[in-house]
Amino acid sequence: MSDSQRPLMALFGGTFDPFHDGHAQLCDLVLSHQEVSQLRVIPCQIPALKSAAQASPEQRLAMLERWVASRTDGERLQVDDRELRRPGPSYTLDTIRDLHREYPEYQTVFVLGADAFAGMAQWQGIDELIRETHFWVFGRGSQPIDPPDLPLNRVQSLADLDQQHSGLWIAGPSSERDWASRDLRDNTQQWQYAIPKPIQDYIQQQGLYLDVDE
Repeated sequence: MSDSQRPLMALFGGTFDPFHDGHAQLCDLVLSHQEVSQLRVIPCQIPALKSAAQASPEQRLAMLERWVASRTDGERLQVDDRELRRPGPSYTLDTIRDLHREYPEYQTVFVLGADAFAGMAQWQGIDELIRETHFWVFGRGSQPIDPPDLPLNRVQSLADLDQQHSGLWIAGPSSERDWASRDLRDNTQQWQYAIPKPIQDYIQQQGLYLDVDE
């Protein structure tokens, strides 16, 4: 890192209902880049464009904290509960601005999947958000990355994000599996294969996701 570059903070938000191996693999991909000083996993309170979570905010936070505690990433991987402490729908713009006020020394990049990226034009305050941060987009399974019709410029490496304050995006590799939390909630027998062990144990202890129709 040159003297002119700021440390890079990657931000990964979602409902995480539940957090699964696809999420975990994405985190591993992000942390495999030594340019990333910190990855913050940010569970939302109320998703703005999805139905409400089945597990409570406290349960989803507990699942994430158990998973992070089982790892050896130290300070590079953290759970950030600021959206759970904020009432009402969770808007990424509010979170990014809040983090910039708290950590002005960091450059930020928002991590998201190709499906969310394709629909990003619907996000609250998207024009302002593009002026606040960069985006790191990961495909899921064989799903291609379809950029939205927004004023974003693609770059080829994390180092290129330092060219400007915001408005750039970079493509990451696709995850090996096309897991979706919704499918796991509806198909409990796959939990042992698709959910990290600390979270699977918590789900079983709490009796979560057992009231769905099989």
